[in-house]
Amino acid sequence: MTIKYECQDMFSHETIATFDTYDEAENFIDAACDMTDWWTIPAMTIVEVNEDEQ
Repeated sequence: MTIKYECQDMFSHETIATFDTYDEAENFIDAACDMTDWWTIPAMTIVEVNEDEQ
């Protein structure tokens, strides 16, 4: 069983990025919020995904 972590748009649930660890996904969201045009970044959530089910 392979667990991945996806950063998804909070409203449309579209996958924005996929990572191997939760920390990588969290760092991605933190970096996106630190961008100078942060208001253009969609609201994101981290979702745990079991790759074997896809």
